[in-house]
Amino acid sequence: MPTAVHTPLPLQRYRLFESHDMDEARESVARVFCPHGLGLLRPRAELDACHHSARLFRDVSLNYVQYGPGVHIEPGYLRDFFLLQIPLRGGADIRCGSQQVQASARLASLPSPTEPLSMRWADDSPHLIVRVARAALLSRLESLLQAPVGPPLVFALGVPLDQPALAPLVHFIDYLRHTLDAGNDLQARDALARHAEEYLVSTLLMTAAHSHSPALAGDGRRSLLPRGVRRAQEYMQAHADQPLSLADLCREAGCSARSLQTAFRQHAGLGPMEFLRQLRLDRARAELQAGAGASVREVAHRYGFLHLGHFAAQYRGRFGERPSETAGRRPA
Repeated sequence: MPTAVHTPLPLQRYRLFESHDMDEARESVARVFCPHGLGLLRPRAELDACHHSARLFRDVSLNYVQYGPGVHIEPGYLRDFFLLQIPLRGGADIRCGSQQVQASARLASLPSPTEPLSMRWADDSPHLIVRVARAALLSRLESLLQAPVGPPLVFALGVPLDQPALAPLVHFIDYLRHTLDAGNDLQARDALARHAEEYLVSTLLMTAAHSHSPALAGDGRRSLLPRGVRRAQEYMQAHADQPLSLADLCREAGCSARSLQTAFRQHAGLGPMEFLRQLRLDRARAELQAGAGASVREVAHRYGFLHLGHFAAQYRGRFGERPSETAGRRPA
């Protein structure tokens, strides 16, 4: 008979525990998240729990959690972090404050820490969970608004993953997961990990619906002059090899994120982060052509490309050749 092939679980290199014991599972998960109640929906079912957790930099971690049979989870208030919970299969009944959703592989949940949380995970419903520190989200929100945050930040509990506006967030989480699964340890490279974390936090705030979304979108009365676009472009050109976020560019240009994005598309024909990515590709190509002795991997990492395969694909899409082909024509 053919040998069964076992597909590795997500983030398996970052395994924290696996257990059939309810108390051990509850205590182990609580070390990363918070104290909570945990029980089986079917009392005689056998628990098959595991938790994998990879921290990006300081404020974000990617987690894989499974329990096997259905469970009820009672965290109460999360207090100091938000959770974007994506069922990889199965589903979950999520109640947070006055909101309730039936989460699935197409509808994630995003409970907020200022609202009481109660969950029922169905049988065979492993989740990919992004944990984001509350302080990091609030700090980034203030930077994007260029104003203090007043009322609590509360997200819409249901996050439709197939909504086009959420594609950047969904694709980046998937990208991070596969980068970590491939053995690229972001924690060993602080600048790249910080850049990834800042981008994820900004993208979550800009694409997922929440109580401050109208303020982020702006009312259209304050327009950004082309001078502001030029200032942002000059700042990117001077700091292309450093981690930059949308909030950094807003601070430099002195405007909200929505105003900056609108002005960039009007005056540059593309968004600010797209402009930055193309600028970095151009800089990487110039270094490879100059033949300064750095490898393709070193050049890619210098300009914030975490995954060499993705860098090669974007490079080829812009220049019509692989980075290695450019490097192979270096002057003698």
